[in-house]
Amino acid sequence: MGKSIAQLYKTARRYLNLNQKDVAKTLGISEVSISKVETGKTQHPNHDYTKFLVEKGINYFYLTGLSDQIEGQKIDGITRAEHETLQQNFDDLEKNYQELENRYNLLERVLELLQIEVDEVGNVKQKK
Repeated sequence: MGKSIAQLYKTARRYLNLNQKDVAKTLGISEVSISKVETGKTQHPNHDYTKFLVEKGINYFYLTGLSDQIEGQKIDGITRAEHETLQQNFDDLEKNYQELENRYNLLERVLELLQIEVDEVGNVKQKK
């Protein structure tokens, strides 16, 4: 996507046809706080600003740079495509975890056959 978080927040606010002054007044914060978010002078956007934009229909994943879609059809607060992507990521993680667990069990068995112990900090010693 390539846009900075600051640019995404500014684009989202403008998409809603709002100015910084109105957003600041609604949130009870200074206009300078909104400006700092939208110019990148603060590392993390104000939580209330994020919540406000999402409640107005801006896609949370757009604000984080994970989606090009500023808004769209929602399933439990995310778009269908994002849901499918998250499900695929979860499935991949589950598969990778299972593979690591299998490798760990195999390594434990090999160490047992070699009569080698490994303590919690990784020190290795021969069983007596």
